[in-house]
Amino acid sequence: MTVKNRNLYLSVLVKVKITLLKARTHWIHITVLAVVFIGAFSYTFDSKLAMLGDNASYFMLGKALAGGEGYVNISSSAKKPSNHYPPGYPVIISAVMLFSDSLTAVKIVTGILGLGGLILFYFLACKLLDNEFMALGVTLLAALNAHILWYSSLVMSEVPFLCFSVMALFFFTKTDTEKFNLKDKYVWLTLLSLISAYYVRSLGVALMGGFVLALLFKKNWKSIGLYIGVFALAIAPWSIRASNLGGSSYLRQLKMINPYQPALGQADIGDFIDRFFENFSRYITKELPDAIFPAFEPGYGQQATGGQWFAGLLLLGIMIYGIFKLKDHRWLITGYLLGTFAILMLWPQVWIGVRFIVSVLPLLILLLIVGLYQVAAWVVKRANQKVVYGALMSLFLLFQFGAIADIHNQAKEKYSPGWKNYFEMAKWLDRNVNGEAVVACGNPSLFHLYANKYTLRYKFANPEEVLKHLEERQVDYVVIDQVYGNTLRYLLPAVQQYPERFQQVQHLTNPDTYLLKFKR
Repeated sequence: MTVKNRNLYLSVLVKVKITLLKARTHWIHITVLAVVFIGAFSYTFDSKLAMLGDNASYFMLGKALAGGEGYVNISSSAKKPSNHYPPGYPVIISAVMLFSDSLTAVKIVTGILGLGGLILFYFLACKLLDNEFMALGVTLLAALNAHILWYSSLVMSEVPFLCFSVMALFFFTKTDTEKFNLKDKYVWLTLLSLISAYYVRSLGVALMGGFVLALLFKKNWKSIGLYIGVFALAIAPWSIRASNLGGSSYLRQLKMINPYQPALGQADIGDFIDRFFENFSRYITKELPDAIFPAFEPGYGQQATGGQWFAGLLLLGIMIYGIFKLKDHRWLITGYLLGTFAILMLWPQVWIGVRFIVSVLPLLILLLIVGLYQVAAWVVKRANQKVVYGALMSLFLLFQFGAIADIHNQAKEKYSPGWKNYFEMAKWLDRNVNGEAVVACGNPSLFHLYANKYTLRYKFANPEEVLKHLEERQVDYVVIDQVYGNTLRYLLPAVQQYPERFQQVQHLTNPDTYLLKFKR
């Protein structure tokens, strides 16, 4: 063997050895991640139905698809086609229902998607940081984040969207952004993941911001055209369907001053400007600190303090610093985050909470850790890097354990008396009223799951309009509950103004909950 051949052989041998060592490291890290997440998921798992109408709606849409009824609202007597939620997550639910129609089964599959998303995020973090140990630490922090854990056991689209959006980002990092190559399998895997993410949650359009910005800096115009063109073609069927059904309900809500009080009318330019600044203020002072440090109470509804402004702006500043300290793909991450928050700044102010940023939480945690690590390494230059990194990880974990314990306790609690009576009334109706009936109530989706009757929401209007609406929709029963403020604001005044039109059928106490027969 010549010296040249021997050197080539040794070089290949070293590369194979390095590849095998990396693969071994990845498998060890994935095992650790899986064990930690499964343990935390099991500890915080809540088998109850969440008090969110969306989770019941997703469940029913999945049930309708599994039953061959189409993408329709089966809680409505008209069984109208649904165009509020994209069909991605209900399709996943319908696939689960081929084997089991239990709520718990759907929740477990959502948790599995959460684990899948975190494993993908680990590989994405390896790409962004070029450091497997650091990538594992950041991913473990995301796996133990109380908000991500809580949404992982809900029948909601946040965690499935996290999975598909991270998948799209990861595959994009595997593409050659310098060239236009239709034969690159990762380009098509990226597009498939992007489209899947959009059909799970419309916020997936923000991913295009990251792709376009990353390709823009490479001046890869053909690839930009490919991504935009394929994406536009893929979402066209859903857009056309929504248009034929009267337009997107999300857009209609977006144009309202308050979707829960339609009487306030449509938002104008001034309202959107106010909305932007109010949302920006709240995300900086409430949502961002609450997302990262859920142990602290954000105090929604209260005026932001100077301390909250300082903490929020400091977090934002460190994250921005973290973006520019990434090893690679900083414009991809910048574009995606800018696209996400640009959309959220236009959201109606009543839509509050960490829910809307759960999908980008792992990225925000990564950027914060990178920024803090760089600052700490600069301050203590001679300190061991692993010690500095370990100290940061430990500090962040301390802020998660209390919130995780709270979720565990919440999972073990029973429904509050108001909610218990709401569901008990639905069960009573199911047992005692045979045949079809139409019920007007605060949350049609949740009530339908237990009542197995057609349901609808009463109109948010004055008593005369409420009564007219009940007549038009041929309502048989109404529910006066103690859990929805709108029931007291709209439905109860109609009952009080026209008592002769309602007859008490059932009354539950502590708190008072009524089922009334409506005399059409």
